[in-house]
Amino acid sequence: MDKTKTSKNLSFIVAISTAVVKAGSNHGIRWIGICCVAGVFILSACGPKPESALRIGTNNWPGYEPLYLARSLGEYEESSVRLIEFSNASEVIHALRSKTLEGAALTLDEALTVVEDEFDLRIILVMDYSNGGDALVAKPEISSLAELRGKRIAVEYTAVGAILLNAALDSVGMHVSDVEIIACMLDEHIKCYSSVDAVVTFEPVKTMLMNQGARLLFDSSQIPGRIIDVLVVHADTIRTHPNALRRLLIGYVNALEYLRTHPDDAAKRMVVRLGLSPGEVIASYDYISLPGLAANHRLFTGNPVPLQTTVDELLQFMLENNLISRSVATKDLLDGSFLPDIQ
Repeated sequence: MDKTKTSKNLSFIVAISTAVVKAGSNHGIRWIGICCVAGVFILSACGPKPESALRIGTNNWPGYEPLYLARSLGEYEESSVRLIEFSNASEVIHALRSKTLEGAALTLDEALTVVEDEFDLRIILVMDYSNGGDALVAKPEISSLAELRGKRIAVEYTAVGAILLNAALDSVGMHVSDVEIIACMLDEHIKCYSSVDAVVTFEPVKTMLMNQGARLLFDSSQIPGRIIDVLVVHADTIRTHPNALRRLLIGYVNALEYLRTHPDDAAKRMVVRLGLSPGEVIASYDYISLPGLAANHRLFTGNPVPLQTTVDELLQFMLENNLISRSVATKDLLDGSFLPDIQ
């Protein structure tokens, strides 16, 4: 609103009110009331518009859990941050594309496939690196990757599933054409395991299946830096929800610190969502690297910017392995401006 016009309007209201009071008429009180209401409307129209809900979607993965830990610690109580959990990554991506979410936690390759479809996204945080959290597990009688030739392998139809399976098969000179691929959503991994020979999965399902006797054949520790989880938002969310985005990341950083300093209580808060015991929750982080605030600042700054290098290298890998149909512009993809300052 034009501040000059506002000042003039308020001056006009004050002038009328003063004149009415001097006149001493019975209608003066009514006029004063009307003028006061008008003034309130003018002032309220000039105030900042409240931010609508900042909806952030995730599937179930220990690397995303610090967001929910932050919520359980009350970090988001006085904000418009809303965390929404989905059964699998495909549902999260669909909701992000339909703009029923302002942002989402995705693997970096998933984020690139959304950008490929001409959605303007910004990466505002690196949440984790998978260092064994993603895995190919098989029935107990299968003791090596080579034994998977001709076998049925269940995998979620996402880029990260393809990256891990391709790497596993390539390590023994095999190709996806050497196995039978069975599409299987994340929320069906345990069910699929009963009817196939192997499953590409990740925590917490990885631990659940290994508790049932599944044999670990390959995991993301063998392809370091390849599977990265990031927090993305639509580019226009930067403009429409700046306060909520700052609160989101402050809460996340505080939750990481709480997980570090109070692991037992943090694990107890996580067990219901992850479906693991407190000990298993803590153990799951042995296979996931969670970059803290200082590490994130380093990833978003420098020449070259480390995260930009990672993005470009992964994009090239995806192009070479037909995991993306075309190259995409990435120079405006990163935005570390909402990271809290290092104290």
